[in-house]
Amino acid sequence: MSNDNRPMIAVVEFEITETTTMSEWLDEWEKRAEDAYDFEPETTAYEAAVHAEDETRVLVYERYERGLASLQTHMERPSHKVIGEAMGAGRMIKNRTLVNIAFDVPDYGWWSRPDVASPATLADHSFTLLGMKFASPARRAQFITMSADHARYCADAEPGTLVYSGGIVADFPDSNPWAEGDLLFVMACTDAAAVEKHATDPNHLALGERLRKEGVEITKAEGTQYRTTGRGFLWR
Repeated sequence: MSNDNRPMIAVVEFEITETTTMSEWLDEWEKRAEDAYDFEPETTAYEAAVHAEDETRVLVYERYERGLASLQTHMERPSHKVIGEAMGAGRMIKNRTLVNIAFDVPDYGWWSRPDVASPATLADHSFTLLGMKFASPARRAQFITMSADHARYCADAEPGTLVYSGGIVADFPDSNPWAEGDLLFVMACTDAAAVEKHATDPNHLALGERLRKEGVEITKAEGTQYRTTGRGFLWR
């Protein structure tokens, strides 16, 4: 399967202007999310999440079943042009502060938990993006292998962790802050208690120790926290 058809995520963070409110921005964006749900079966996630510390920043989290081919279909929808024109006319967006796409790490973690939650109830949940750079591709591969076992453990031990997976960042115009070959992980949890449970689980702490012993050097790791709005969908 070529990259054009591999499952992928796309994340774009916008900074809204002083001329609008977050609620007004979400009201306008929600129209596009509803269109994606109704007419884009290959768009498997399309959710807006507000930055945990700066309510002028909003992340649009997108997931595409057939990668760039599905993204192209998404961008060709008439509603995509309409929202761009509406936000431009209303001067609702100041700039894009984050833009990345990443192709799935195969057989790693999970992207939905329909056994635990319904997409209709996924508002005000913790949403984390974690980017990671490695000393070499070999160290990155080693990290993926070792942490994949831990992801399988989390699937059983953490029902409050709704999404836990990631992808390898692709070369894409205007990409920032993560570059081609970095890892971009996504985690969504029901609440702060679920986030704390994941972070302090003895198996999670033990994984960190094993990685250190194996010399898996992570040259940069940076996470950003958001809260889901429930205006779109984390999965279908």
